[in-house]
Amino acid sequence: MIDIFRKKDAIAIKEEYQEALNYTHRKIDNKVKWIYMMNHKLKDNFALIIKYKKDIVADEEEREGAYNALGNLLKNEKGHEGNLWEETTKMYKEIFKNRIGKGTKISQKTKRGNQEVRFNSMIKVIDKYLEYQTKDAFRKIMEKIISIEKGIKETKKKYHKAISEVSGELLYWDRNIMEAEDLIKRFNNQLKEGTEKLKKMRYLKSIIYRLASEREKMKVNIHTLYYRVEERGNTIKQLKNEFEEMKKKDLENIS
Repeated sequence: MIDIFRKKDAIAIKEEYQEALNYTHRKIDNKVKWIYMMNHKLKDNFALIIKYKKDIVADEEEREGAYNALGNLLKNEKGHEGNLWEETTKMYKEIFKNRIGKGTKISQKTKRGNQEVRFNSMIKVIDKYLEYQTKDAFRKIMEKIISIEKGIKETKKKYHKAISEVSGELLYWDRNIMEAEDLIKRFNNQLKEGTEKLKKMRYLKSIIYRLASEREKMKVNIHTLYYRVEERGNTIKQLKNEFEEMKKKDLENIS
């Protein structure tokens, strides 16, 4: 039978566009899933940055308490009341001036720098008097300080690693959001182009098509029942908004 209304051509065009739409829809799904996963990873890393920062602050406060306890021992050591602390203070001033330069006033020191120098001063005095290194009170505080310092160092390493990972991930977000939006546009353009092309086909304008069953009509019309492009588009918009908020955050000062 001669296909005077070009039904086979209409079917071929419909199948070609259907296949293209299916492919693009899968790409959209995969891209949205990947962005969604990365969004969770970013949030987890932001939470880790906040956690590590709080842990560092807590450990530094604990270290400060240990510093003070060690300082009190030096101040009140029996038989040397005041002498050890006076020596520690002199050592502190000497170390600090060597570190920051002769022209700088002590009042200009940073809190962290002050703690380090003060602790180093106490250690130098204790090293000078070997008998204090074996005393239980001194030994316990020294071990505690060393343990806290080790913990702070390890936490800071994790903290900076988390910041580095977030910074790296944020660099790729713009591109991936753009790619997802482009896929949505491609899908909509393909659907529009395919639908318009089919409407112009002789078969779809014929009386035979109008009288055909719904099953026959489905053979020459693009199916969109199982597509979720609008939902995926809304998800991309939401993730994009969340991403824009993340970019505004100062990673070194989030809390």
